[in-house]
Amino acid sequence: MRTIASALVLTLACCLTSMAAQALELARYPKVFSGPQGVELVLAPSADGKQALLRISGINHPIDQVVFLAQLQSQGRSREVYTLQLDGRSYALLHRQASAYSDAEHFVAYLPGQRDGVPLAFQADKSKDFKAGELLTRYEQQRKQGLQDKLARFDRPKRQESYRAELAQMDKEASAACGTTVQTSVEWAAINDETMQTLSISSFCGEVAAQMERLCQNTPAFKTTAASLGQVQCLFGPQLKLRVENQRIVFTTEKDAPNQGDFVHQFLRNQ
Repeated sequence: MRTIASALVLTLACCLTSMAAQALELARYPKVFSGPQGVELVLAPSADGKQALLRISGINHPIDQVVFLAQLQSQGRSREVYTLQLDGRSYALLHRQASAYSDAEHFVAYLPGQRDGVPLAFQADKSKDFKAGELLTRYEQQRKQGLQDKLARFDRPKRQESYRAELAQMDKEASAACGTTVQTSVEWAAINDETMQTLSISSFCGEVAAQMERLCQNTPAFKTTAASLGQVQCLFGPQLKLRVENQRIVFTTEKDAPNQGDFVHQFLRNQ
């Protein structure tokens, strides 16, 4: 039922976005930004300042060259983000931070799959020459092809594979630090779509590997313990729990439990 409800919400959001685009009036002056390694971002705000057409290029991702209708959202007195629908959720692609001491603005793009933001520099000459109307035309062409709708839909297999890769990297780093194999397994079938969309599964389930790496680096004597506890099973439940079963750590994580890192760290130290 949750999957169906999520699909209906996403469909409604896409319909509303389409209707808004049809009545969209753009402001006169678009903005063009450049980033490292050929990244370019074009921002064409609406006349009322509540929305903007947004296109990023020069990146190795399916959103490259796709024009999105982004919504402007305020996050406090000096921070704004431009959000779009991506992979079943609202995604803040562009962040604008105003300086508290001057009129300066700082723009940063947060690309899918990357932890660190990409700093952007305003390009006055390119902005002056850029035709916002052409961007709107391109948006409509891509919308009719269904590109934005396809990217907006939740792709569970793709998301799950991404989490698997992130967990594998965390296990690899813990294994290197501890001198033994650390391997985290997840009961993927028990995780519903809503949890997959709203939580970083790798961050939650990778906490044991992360704390094992920390202990092996800071307390070499722990490596002996790690050699017998390298297998980790992760699942989500109503309460934060840790136990050892047949030389395997069974970690039950809970989305709202605070200080999970400290909890895991203390448990491992006491083994």
